[in-house]
Amino acid sequence: MKKFIPHSKLHYDESDASFAHREISVYHPEEDVIRHVKLLLPATLEIDQLVRERSVLAKQLALAKSEEELEKQDAAKLAKSSEEPRAPFTLASKKKRADRLLVEEARAELKFKFEEQRDRLSARSECQRDQVQIYDWAEPLRLLAQNEASVDDKLKERDAAIFETLKKYGAYRRVGSSFAHDRTLDGLRCLRSSAPHFGQVIDFIEGQARMAQELGEPQHIPPILISGPPGVGKTHFSLELARALERPVHRHSFDNSHTADALTGGDRHWANSETGLVFRAICMEERADPIFLLDELDKAITYRTGNPLAPLHSLLEPLTARAVKDISTGITFDASFACWVATANDLSLVPPAILSRFRVFEIKSPTAEQAIELAHCVAISVHDRFKGFELPSRRVITALAPLTPREQMQALHYAFASALVNDRKYLIVQDLPAEVIDLESDALRPLRLH
Repeated sequence: MKKFIPHSKLHYDESDASFAHREISVYHPEEDVIRHVKLLLPATLEIDQLVRERSVLAKQLALAKSEEELEKQDAAKLAKSSEEPRAPFTLASKKKRADRLLVEEARAELKFKFEEQRDRLSARSECQRDQVQIYDWAEPLRLLAQNEASVDDKLKERDAAIFETLKKYGAYRRVGSSFAHDRTLDGLRCLRSSAPHFGQVIDFIEGQARMAQELGEPQHIPPILISGPPGVGKTHFSLELARALERPVHRHSFDNSHTADALTGGDRHWANSETGLVFRAICMEERADPIFLLDELDKAITYRTGNPLAPLHSLLEPLTARAVKDISTGITFDASFACWVATANDLSLVPPAILSRFRVFEIKSPTAEQAIELAHCVAISVHDRFKGFELPSRRVITALAPLTPREQMQALHYAFASALVNDRKYLIVQDLPAEVIDLESDALRPLRLH
């Protein structure tokens, strides 16, 4: 097999910006190998173009040589067996050889990308390293190997697209590093004011953030399960937590029918095989530390086709989460930096083996004072879109307090529109929808916050 070296890369000499080191691809037909020659040349666009053209030419010469050799071998075999030339055999051989060269080129590009990222991170101090390696640099090559054996054209197209994405990002992904802890703490302080009855959860997360800051390590939050009766704001808080931590959030609700494939991918033997949510959220995106919101965990149902909670046995354990395999792609990657937040109404319906992997928090309904504080935060966030208006009055906020945050936002949008119709730049209680507020009483109804 030929040695194949990646296309030319530029390494500029910092001591002289007008010149740069270039590795030029040169094909040696006698040895049937492509080598690199490093030269110090003028750093101009014309030279860049010549270097690229030289690299392409070397590959073309190598491929042409391979095709010529294959044709000679085929002709010798046919002459020996006294058979007529068969075009399909020759074409298939050419394609196989070309595919092999493409794999070698892809391998070289992946390795170069990995070494480039590794060297760049090594040059930084430990507290400034905001990227972690999530898989071995050669893992994406599994997709190319599987494509050679697959007969499903759609699956081949999908794998090719996934490979291009992985090649673009490389083996490293971004995480919250120690120099971002101050922003994290500021976000948690804001969250505390908007969700006061979740104080114990916020205290726990803040403690983890400060510990990471003290140790100079990436932020890591153990799995959290928020339990409580319907209406205390579990889902709303989880989504706001992702915003406070400046992390992407991926919601997986168990009130819908799901199998284990949804998290870790489906078997490739099935025509509708799809990658899992965890693979898409980590490997196909820029961050390795997203928040996975497992909503209504207690409503998961086991089917004949599998248990939708089964993948959580390994995903929630730090040690096994470092080597998670997506079944649809065959790629093994590190999911240990992800944050898992689950919600449930009834803990007795959650399997003990799963429950033991979470830090459980029981949330009670907010007091009247906390409900008003929450409504005030929602009113401020909605008011930001209506800068020309006065802030909602205390009376309007008090009237909103019994509603869920979602209902509060809907009612405020309705109220702002009503005020505009009446040529006012301030809200009154009568602007709120009649079906969600009692206009004759300012007394709070029983609280039911989601």
